[in-house]
Amino acid sequence: MEKFVPNKALFRFQYLPDYAQFLLNNKLEEFVTVAIRFCRELDLPLLRHLSKISEKELIDLSLKSYREILGALAQNNVEKIIENRIHNYVHNQIKDTKGNILLDSTEVVAEDIILTAHIRRKLFSFFLYSYTQNTVLHMLIATEVDQYTTQEHLLTTRAYVKTLMKISSD
Repeated sequence: MEKFVPNKALFRFQYLPDYAQFLLNNKLEEFVTVAIRFCRELDLPLLRHLSKISEKELIDLSLKSYREILGALAQNNVEKIIENRIHNYVHNQIKDTKGNILLDSTEVVAEDIILTAHIRRKLFSFFLYSYTQNTVLHMLIATEVDQYTTQEHLLTTRAYVKTLMKISSD
C-alpha cells in the first residue's frame, strides 16, 4: 500500500508553535475536555466505536494524543505524528492506552475525517483568546491552524480512499 508522507514544508509554522506550547503547558486537560465535548455535540461517529472503553480511558487516550500533537506542533515537526497516525490507521494499528487494537480502519467513516478537521479548527479557535487578545496574532495563528488541519485532512482523506479501494478489491 502507498506510503503517505507529508510535505514537511507545508507544516512549518511561525506562530502556531508558541500557541501549541501554551496549550500544552497551561490548557491540556481543559483542551481535552472541550475536544470530547465538541465530538459529542457534533455526534462524531467514531465515538460510537469508542463507547466500549471507559470515560477515564477515553480521557487518558485523548490526553496522550493531544500531548503528542501539541508537543509536535510546538517543536514544528507535526508531520512525523501525522505520518505515523496515518500508517497506524492504514495498517489497523490504532491502539488504546494498554496497547490493544482499539479500532479497525473499516470503522472509520468519511464523516469522522471531515468532522475531525472541523473539531480541530474549532478547538484551537476556542482557546485562542486565552492565549492573546491581539487580533492580528489571532488571524496569523488561525491561518496556520487552517494550513495544518487542511493538509492533515487531505492526507487522511487520501489514506481513507486508498483503504476503501483496497477493501473493495479484496
